[in-house]
Amino acid sequence: MDLDTPLVLLVDKNTASAAEVFTAAMKENNRATVAGEQTFGKGIVQTIRQLGFEDGEKNGGVAVTVARYETPQHHDINKQGIPVDVKTNVDCGKEDALSCLPNEAFKRKS
Repeated sequence: MDLDTPLVLLVDKNTASAAEVFTAAMKENNRATVAGEQTFGKGIVQTIRQLGFEDGEKNGGVAVTVARYETPQHHDINKQGIPVDVKTNVDCGKEDALSCLPNEAFKRKS
């Protein structure tokens, strides 16, 4: 297993849910540098329950939180997101994500 090659994760404001937990795990274990924009902050899992019918019409529903995401160090990410180590523009295009990353992102954290 290669644990020495620098690893950089590029995230943006739309990075959410399990991708945030993965990002946090890599960051909190000092395995990766996180670059880009602070993530979305979707730290809960919800299910929608229908409230019923009246005269053949739906009466809406209710969202019930059934779980929450937290980082390996037990930080709550909901409505907070994961802060980045290196702020950078993420509008580089899907074909060339490396152009978004400054050289400082590849320097190994101590």
